[in-house]
Amino acid sequence: MGNKSVFKAFVVTAISCMVGAAHADVGLKVTAETVADEQGVVISMVVYEEVEEINMVGNKITRQVDAGSVIPGDRLLYITTVKNRSQQLAENVAIVNPIPEHTTYLAASAQGNGSIVTFSVDGGKGFDTAANLTITDENGDSHPALTTDYTHIRWVISSLPSKAEEEVIFRARLD
Repeated sequence: MGNKSVFKAFVVTAISCMVGAAHADVGLKVTAETVADEQGVVISMVVYEEVEEINMVGNKITRQVDAGSVIPGDRLLYITTVKNRSQQLAENVAIVNPIPEHTTYLAASAQGNGSIVTFSVDGGKGFDTAANLTITDENGDSHPALTTDYTHIRWVISSLPSKAEEEVIFRARLD
């Protein structure tokens, strides 16, 4: 490859989407976390609650607020930032987020600038586009997967230059 330094990065978030159970009467506590790999790729995640309000001119707006404590029915926005702190180009950077327990993924909310987004319905073992995912029921019949069947989301960023960063997001509703 000549003088060009490149490393292949496959980064899996070990973040488990930071939703931990607390007492039912106070909802769930949401925190943020950061993980890094040995080659300088750093992943961090923050979680916000999305609140709809009517502004002063009567328009509905959505604000992101601290998700310090959320209750069933709340809509959450997960923002994962991946940074390449190395001096090398990172290729095929994969970010895998489990859909947090006690939440349901909101359809078409997974986004990432130029990334390929796929989903898993088998605990993160296999991934495919939403249109191709199927579930086999107890009778052995196969049917299209619903968002409630999703267990993980994967974004693949084909290349992340040295010192660059990208964000990927998804939304979920607290069950």
